[in-house]
Amino acid sequence: MTAPPPSPARAGAGLARLRLFNFRNYAELNVELAAGLNVFVGENAQGKTNLLEAVATLLLTKSPRAGNAAELVRWGTDEAAVDAELTRGTVTEALALRLRRVHDPGEDNRGDARPRVSRTTSRDGHPIAPRDLLGRWPVVLFWPDDLQLVKAGPEARRRLLDVLVAQLDRAAADELLRYRRALEQRNALLRRLHAGVATGADELRPFDDALVRHGASIQLARAQLVRELAPLATAAVAEITDSADSLELRYAPQSREMSEDRETVVSALRSALRRAHDEELARGTTVVGPHRDDLEFLLNGRSARSTASQGQQRSAVLATKIAEVRLVHMRSGQMPLLLLDDVLSELDPARRERLLSALSADGGAPQTLVTSAEEDILRAHRAQRFVVRQGSVAAG
Repeated sequence: MTAPPPSPARAGAGLARLRLFNFRNYAELNVELAAGLNVFVGENAQGKTNLLEAVATLLLTKSPRAGNAAELVRWGTDEAAVDAELTRGTVTEALALRLRRVHDPGEDNRGDARPRVSRTTSRDGHPIAPRDLLGRWPVVLFWPDDLQLVKAGPEARRRLLDVLVAQLDRAAADELLRYRRALEQRNALLRRLHAGVATGADELRPFDDALVRHGASIQLARAQLVRELAPLATAAVAEITDSADSLELRYAPQSREMSEDRETVVSALRSALRRAHDEELARGTTVVGPHRDDLEFLLNGRSARSTASQGQQRSAVLATKIAEVRLVHMRSGQMPLLLLDDVLSELDPARRERLLSALSADGGAPQTLVTSAEEDILRAHRAQRFVVRQGSVAAG
């Protein structure tokens, strides 16, 4: 007999209620969530992923999918809203995101212009800077593309590290923002130098200093994160493969060596910039810095990217996601909200059950939102089920 669905989320449960207005394909939505497992089923292109994206956009301050915030505002409308009611112990907090299209009088004459969107966030009705939301309610994301994490390019692996770093270390989150701004400005100058529009290469010096200063902080924060994440991933892969495989994670900066001493890291970055000076002028872009670093997956002592089977690579990714949940719990003292977008259906039943079992160990399972096109997925598990159809959600 299938267990009855749990009641809506109570104190200490995380996300209790989600309201959407003109977000993606949702004209309006108001849904109460359970404390444990919430399963959203429906055919493709009905809005399941959009639900998870709304939560991630609010709590992580940026959409994990959209390149431009204008994509989040429902077609034909000018404003969108995401409201969330969250609980921790006896505390309830209301967070809100508002998106508004900004109409430029001349934009209709510029076919290639990207529409602009203003963004405001609030906490309990009071304005709050988006950066101040980071880490208040930690989130671990698991999208279908993450199953390609091992064999894909390094950008996704860097993003994994940076999303974690930003949620767990406020100072490092600020350094990431400063580094990205310095990188954008430096690349803009390099493009002008490459095109001959600018001629003073010494103008790069202040940008070099900023790149080195903030870049060193990011590399040190990432390296520390990987040192903590790696043993958790090693333990998790042993759990989900019955110790058939061993996994090692390594932070891989361009220099291939990573010191724990800040001055050594600063010196290495500065030296690398000097060596790359001519190449950067020739290419018109920055080729040195943490935006070029990587995270290595070693399975059974060998590169998982080149030697592991597809099943082994998926096990490595699953173990890393379990490690993320456990690290957030260890560092923040709270279970993160787990968003699983149509990934369980990509796993064989054994890996699916091992993933859920591993997530339930050591302190209980995190509140989880799962999407799937398979109606019977997790039917045997105690869960709150919803049916998603054409931008509407009903308990099912």
